[in-house]
Amino acid sequence: PLSRRYDVVVANPPYMGSSSLGKWMGAWVKKHHPEAYRDLCTSFIDRGFGMSSDNGYSAMVTMQSWMFLGSFEKLRGKILRNHSISSMAHLGTRAFGAIGGEVVPTTATVFANAKSEVKGAYFRLVDMGSEEEKQAGLLEALANPECGWFYRADASSFEAIPGSPIAYWASNAAMGIFSSAVSFGELANPSAGITTGDNASYIHYWWEEETSNISFTTNDFSSRPTDQKWFPCNKGGAFRKWYGNRENVMAFDDSAINAMRKLPGYRPVNIEKQFKASISWSDITSGRNSFRANGSGNLYDHVGISAFPDEESFNYLLAFLNTSVASTFMILLAPTLHCNAGDLAKLPIVEIKEKNSVNEIVNDCIKLCRRDWDAFELSWAFRYHPMI
Repeated sequence: PLSRRYDVVVANPPYMGSSSLGKWMGAWVKKHHPEAYRDLCTSFIDRGFGMSSDNGYSAMVTMQSWMFLGSFEKLRGKILRNHSISSMAHLGTRAFGAIGGEVVPTTATVFANAKSEVKGAYFRLVDMGSEEEKQAGLLEALANPECGWFYRADASSFEAIPGSPIAYWASNAAMGIFSSAVSFGELANPSAGITTGDNASYIHYWWEEETSNISFTTNDFSSRPTDQKWFPCNKGGAFRKWYGNRENVMAFDDSAINAMRKLPGYRPVNIEKQFKASISWSDITSGRNSFRANGSGNLYDHVGISAFPDEESFNYLLAFLNTSVASTFMILLAPTLHCNAGDLAKLPIVEIKEKNSVNEIVNDCIKLCRRDWDAFELSWAFRYHPMI
């Protein structure tokens, strides 16, 4: 009763991850904003509802991360259940010129402090390259809703997509696929791998070590040779489809493992999957991702995330991941720099009958890309230059 309530609350709150808040503030924010404590700006979103009157509005300029990341799924659920998005200018990067908007992707959102059946208005300005372009784009959309970057969306429809991302630009057909398809996670169990705690000591380029001390043929963790210290390790790497980026080795004999166990950052996760045939990709990408086939014999670390489909589905799933269709769905699920295992696991997979033809095409793609990779000195299978 003593607190003031406002018809409109407006804020440009500070951005700070929960790990940087300090012990006291971190505990306070987690207690009072349990769905939103991962960042200070999302805690402000939650606080704004408490400050605005019933049917009032809360307008916030924040990072866009709350719209998509799994760590904010509970906050999205709370907003979709109890409140509404009245309008949003999805700004992306370069929204505020010289004052820090180059790197941080932002969004300006007007929340209604009540559940509403009215569709929200969304302005997709993320592809416009400067503050001036975004301003002009917003004004044009207000004058001409048919411009191509203005959308109307019912917020409840976001719940059709796993994790409920604020994917306001998704078509009804795209949203409907999720309810009828099998998820990639059910078929391939994607996961992150080992964190050594000290990559400089335990992950090297293969040419930094004696090849006689590298095991290229280990197929199972329990059958590792005792006379070799280094093993091929997938760390993701640059954009490259089908095959390649096989440059690294990890120290993973008993001596190295015992030393890593003493490091606070060591995480020996998914050991039973190490050395198994997999599909791999890079966790961090600035554009479309690329997916590659890894035969058996490889370790994988936390940024060289991998998936493990059965032999029958392997080529089909690899082919799908490298299509523009998969890329489009990933933009719905996680349009950020990261392509982690949890997001990829939500991809919808629709079975087709022509799997044999897909298998042949994928085998040809792998063969050609492997030949290209092995034609240069970065490959441990290099023999001579193809022009000789």
